[in-house]
Amino acid sequence: MKNLTLAVLMAIGAGSYVTSAQDPAARPERPARAEQPAAPAPLEPFAPRAPLAPLADEGRQNWTFSTGDGWTRLRVEHSGRIELTDDERDVKSVSPNGSFEIASKGWLSLFGQRYVVRGNTDGTTTRRFTVKGLDRSIDAEARAWIADALQRLVRSGFGAEARMARIIAQRGPDGVLEEISRFGSDFTKARYFMLLFKQPRLDRPTAGRSLRALGREVGSDFELARVLIAFAETFPLDDTIAPAFVEATNSIGSDFEQARVLLTLLAHDRPGPAAVNAVLALTPRIGSDFEKARVLTSLAQRRGLGANAVLGIVRAATSIGSDFEQSRVLLHVISSQPIDPAARQTLLEATGRIGSDHERGRVMSAMLQEGALR
Repeated sequence: MKNLTLAVLMAIGAGSYVTSAQDPAARPERPARAEQPAAPAPLEPFAPRAPLAPLADEGRQNWTFSTGDGWTRLRVEHSGRIELTDDERDVKSVSPNGSFEIASKGWLSLFGQRYVVRGNTDGTTTRRFTVKGLDRSIDAEARAWIADALQRLVRSGFGAEARMARIIAQRGPDGVLEEISRFGSDFTKARYFMLLFKQPRLDRPTAGRSLRALGREVGSDFELARVLIAFAETFPLDDTIAPAFVEATNSIGSDFEQARVLLTLLAHDRPGPAAVNAVLALTPRIGSDFEKARVLTSLAQRRGLGANAVLGIVRAATSIGSDFEQSRVLLHVISSQPIDPAARQTLLEATGRIGSDHERGRVMSAMLQEGALR
């Protein structure tokens, strides 16, 4: 009887142990509370969302900027065409019925400083400067404040088109490159590069120098890709420009953005030889197998590439680590391109290095079906 009692007690204790051991596993853990990031102090003027001046009379345009100390705000509103003085320290003219307004005040202030220039129907302008809601004369102190505010606008891209025309007329494209080097914002630099590449008389050697400067000056992958895409849509690549374009594109760190630029080069049904060679030179440097295969697949689908380009696609495909992505590129080559003896041998060598039996078999079967092994 004593042994039976002892056995029962041991069984109960074991059951209690199992239950207590299972309870914590059944109870979900409370997720850790995410740390709230500290709000960064505004340092530089941020890029405006509104279109850049000069503008047609299509309603008001608003620009908002942060000052360096973070305690005051600079607001700019304008309508119509605005022309700054040559030294960019005041407003030279405003189109009839247009207006230009700068206002600055502290976060806790009801009133601050305000400068308004209105364009009259007779071509003249009316200027008004107020401090804390009261009219003041435009003295030296007021002019210094106006000049400082306008310089902030200029550094943020305000009036870029008018400034570009003025700089081109006075100092040429090299003057634009000098001006770009003074900007701190990639957004503003990209804006000026895009305007420079739209100049109708920009010769190809100057375009090449500008592309190399673009790769050095613009650090943002997005802005750099945006300018290169705009360039590729305007300037067909040739042997003069292609090396500079490759150098600038190679400065992009993002695989996605770099692939986006290369796909723009292939937007035409029959891209030129310089564009094809640029794509083949840059694609192996892309780190992402997916983005690399995306570019090579797009190229493989283009007709009339020539034997050397087909060889280049196959060789570039061997830099892809994924068996699936590599076989995907090779399958498009087989189905879209004529396979000569040199391409056949390179295809066989590339296929033999595919690790997956399934993917390797898919490529070999396609070669048989398309007659690429004859």
